[in-house]
Parts: sequence; structure tokens; C-alpha cells
Amino acid sequence: MREQALFIADVGVERFNNDHQRLLFYVIEFERLAKRFVERAPFEDEWDQVDSLFPRLDKYTHEHFEAEEALMRQHGYPHLEAHIGLHQQLIRHLRQLEGDVAARRSEAIIHLESFLLDWLQTHINQDDRQYRGCFVWAETREITEKALFNEMISVQHLHRAIELGKPGLVLLDLRTESEQAEGIITGSELFPCDHNLIDRQDTEPFRRSFATRFDPERFDPDALYVLICRSGPRAAIALESFQEHDLKACELIGGIQEWIRQGYGLVEAG
Repeated sequence: MREQALFIADVGVERFNNDHQRLLFYVIEFERLAKRFVERAPFEDEWDQVDSLFPRLDKYTHEHFEAEEALMRQHGYPHLEAHIGLHQQLIRHLRQLEGDVAARRSEAIIHLESFLLDWLQTHINQDDRQYRGCFVWAETREITEKALFNEMISVQHLHRAIELGKPGLVLLDLRTESEQAEGIITGSELFPCDHNLIDRQDTEPFRRSFATRFDPERFDPDALYVLICRSGPRAAIALESFQEHDLKACELIGGIQEWIRQGYGLVEAG
């Protein structure tokens, strides 16, 4: 697997090491899609996965780069300007690929996976590795202690977590009752919300239905909620409310459609 084949250098700051592992997560997910798109054009629900991943990648990029540059300024890192230049170059390339994704050019996913892989192997393992040992942890705790929470979980990782019986994991199925009647992931809690299934781009009915039903007091602050919908957009909307109330949650990439596409089964809703 890609996770095992790739080497990611230890840069000496735990927060940044965790961030780099998160970037590896994005590489693996885009690689999975890129392999499909070499053979055929993407299905519409697969573009939902891309549309879910890209904003997370964009958020990751800005928060990670800002934290790195702040730490470098604090310590008078001698290669700060050169490192900022590299960050800006990566952001420009990402913006170009974002335009290709918005235009629904399937080759953009292949280019994006290749770009992120090069980012890992070149920028992190060479450029970032240069600052290892330059920062004193005791002086940088405020900047580094808040690791980025991974807001997404892949189908494979969720399946493995279920197999292992991960404590505190709650699968929350947000689809309509008619969708849930077609089958659910084993152990899911049902939280059906209305949705305009005629126009899949119109999420306002879901927003209104979810807002009406969502009560943060009914959710366990110690649990990790996996938000599940058909292909992703509704889970992303619900995630905003969970985060607003400091509840731990993540969305299942690709939703039920991707779960089925990767060969995992559903059970009858009880």
C-alpha cells in the first residue's frame, strides 16, 4: 500500500509530523480516484468525493503553512524567505489544479495526485527536513500544540475501525428514510433528514431538516461521530454544526456509494 511504501521524514515538531501524515491521507485518497479515472470517466458521485476532499486540502495547506512560517519567524530561521517562496509556489499550483477540478477535467485528479506525492517526497522530505532541530519545543507550544483534526475518514479506515471495535465510534446515517430502507452500514444510528433527491445539487431541504433536528445536547462530547450520507455533500454540511459545538466528528468520504463500490455490504435497517 501507498501508506507503507512512502517514507515521510521526521521534521522534529510533532504537530508538523501529524500534519504531514494528514497530507499522506489526501495522497492515498486522490490516488484511489486517479486509478479509476485512468480507465473511465468519473461518475457524478465521485466528483462529490473530490469536492469534499479539495476544501479540506485547501484548509490544511493554509493552516499548516501559517503555523510553519510563524514558528520560523519566532526563531529567526535563516531560510524563512526561501521557505515562504516554496509555500507560495505550492499554493499557486494548487489554485491551478482547483480550476481544472471546477471545470470537471478528470485528468486534473491524476495531476493532483502526482503533485501531492511530489510535495511529500520533495518539499517535506528535503525542504522541511532542513529545520529539524532548529526549534525548542518549550518555546513553541502555543503554535504547535493544536494538531489539525482529521475531518474525513476513508471507507477502508472506517471498515477497519469497525472490525477492531474502536471505542466511542458512532456511525450516524443522515440519509432519508427511503434511502436507509435500501440498507445501512452495520451498527449505524439512524438520523434521517429530508433531502430533495430530484435535484442532488439542491441541499437546502437537507440544511433546513438537519437544523430542525440537530440538538447538540443529545450528542456525547466524548464520542467520535462518523457522518454518513449517499455520497458526501450532506455529511459535509452536518459536520459544520458538529464542529461549531465542539463535537468530534468526521465525514465518510464518498458515503454509502463509495462503501458499496469498494465491495462492503449493507444490512437491513432495524
